[in-house]
Amino acid sequence: MSFFKTNDPAVLAAWHAEKAAKAELQAEIDAFAQRFGGEGLMYADPPVLAGIKFRPTMPRDLWRAPDNNGLQVPRSSPLKGATAETKAAIKALQAEWTEHLPARKIDTDGVYRALGFNNSLDFFLEGLSLFLHDGFLYASTRKAMPSMTEILGSEYDAAYTAFRS
Repeated sequence: MSFFKTNDPAVLAAWHAEKAAKAELQAEIDAFAQRFGGEGLMYADPPVLAGIKFRPTMPRDLWRAPDNNGLQVPRSSPLKGATAETKAAIKALQAEWTEHLPARKIDTDGVYRALGFNNSLDFFLEGLSLFLHDGFLYASTRKAMPSMTEILGSEYDAAYTAFRS
């Protein structure tokens, strides 16, 4: 594993732009989830709505059973033997879901491009961990990072410890 850091303005701007876009999307997801009385969760990559967590869980006649993370989405078709009222309720729920579903697209490759790579697939085998601390973007990877300054593991560890506290 190698460790790197940079304070290149273009890289930091891309980092901040992506974080801001993700925060805006999370706010939209939160508002969307509140329409239905739950908590909205977002996938990390690609950043999109993962589902809504309800406490207690919503009934299975209108909502799919919770997944392993407790997330639910509306049913796309009724359960066997559903009443006409339930079928109409599913259609109405699906219409409301579709109408208000957050559709924001976030460019998650801006940081990679600012670092001189095409996208996250350039790190498919090598892996890449990034964090921002004290005006520097730090990286841990097995791949060479020509646009960043290589640093000792001890400097990386100290920055990471400070970042986490």
